[in-house]
Amino acid sequence: MSKLIRFICYMSTLSVILIASYMISSASPVLAAVNVQLRVVGNHVLTANGKIYIPEGISVYGGLEDPNYTDNLANDNAQIIAAAKYWHANTIRLQVAESNLFTIHTQGKSYNNEFLQTLIKEVNLAHSLDMAVVINDQTEFTSRIPGPTIETSKFWKIMSQTFKNQPLVIFDLFNEPSYGKVINSNKQPTGFTIYKIFGVAGKTVKQQHKSQISSTKIWNIWKNGGQLNGISYLGMQTLANQIRGYGVNNILWIEGPNQARELPNKSQLVQGSNIVYSIHHPNLNNPASWNAIGNLSSIVPVVDGEWAQYASTRPECYLRAYTNTPLFLNYLYQHNVGVIAWSLQANSLLQGNRLSVPTNTNILNDPINAAALRKPNKLLPSYSCSNRYGQGVGQLIQSYFEQNSVNFNSL
Repeated sequence: MSKLIRFICYMSTLSVILIASYMISSASPVLAAVNVQLRVVGNHVLTANGKIYIPEGISVYGGLEDPNYTDNLANDNAQIIAAAKYWHANTIRLQVAESNLFTIHTQGKSYNNEFLQTLIKEVNLAHSLDMAVVINDQTEFTSRIPGPTIETSKFWKIMSQTFKNQPLVIFDLFNEPSYGKVINSNKQPTGFTIYKIFGVAGKTVKQQHKSQISSTKIWNIWKNGGQLNGISYLGMQTLANQIRGYGVNNILWIEGPNQARELPNKSQLVQGSNIVYSIHHPNLNNPASWNAIGNLSSIVPVVDGEWAQYASTRPECYLRAYTNTPLFLNYLYQHNVGVIAWSLQANSLLQGNRLSVPTNTNILNDPINAAALRKPNKLLPSYSCSNRYGQGVGQLIQSYFEQNSVNFNSL
């Protein structure tokens, strides 16, 4: 089926004029062409030409979310280049630790300007490859705060000042909100199980606990903010209002609670313009649960903002992946829902030695050559989550992007 079926209309036969040469500047972000300005209209994200933009891309691992980010820059750049050159991505997602921005303040500034300039360079590199950039606020590998706080607000103030109204820069407000446990009035646990996955010194640690708070209260804190276990959290509505108060019109991605595995219903939607809802790791074993994606995408834009499938004992591994992954990707396509795949490392999207589970941290021998990140793995009929021999969905994702990802040169 032609990629052009994705377009709403064709208002012009003129080619999209992009900046011919992107210089990787340490002073300011490169401006993308005005006619690819993104805006939400109904349940779609459109360009100025009235064509649908559907994000199909890669989430960078081991990058700016790591306290030791300076050790990872060559691999980060390789991932960005490979995403465009070999994986046909039109979008790159950068996870950025808010605490990295506020450690070692630059003299005369309230933030670490060296870190900010590093982010700008990565954004410019992605733009030079005609990709949109999603900047995601991440705390999982630094402060491990499970929801937005005052520091998150400060982070988005700096990001807003830096990338204000850049048409191909998207703000992903907070990575996988996952609020702590609370005891109800009867001192009994309520709610659902929450998993936290941390990559520390090349090792993966899974922490499991019961969320002991009602679903209604979780959604209220998620949207409007509140206090939990002595910590004051900001609501997504507050963050959205703050960013818009700076005169910023960038597209906002908003992830739901339970580590972004939940999507809001109509009454829980954040009010405002240019908002997209992001879900992570939907349940491949239960196709009926995908209706939450389809139903919400009929009224507002939705994206699968972080998706992976590889053999492991992690909770996001699903035994029916071999059968259901093609069905799931087709479901996303039919509903105009994009997908950001995680990630360009062995056994996740790339071929590996089948002896290790991918982590979110860099290791010393991670490739710094983009060509080393080109060869996808294959999802096998023998796929099983109980061992590490099933590999992942690389070949399917690479083919899916090649067929369906529309480059900004065409929008």
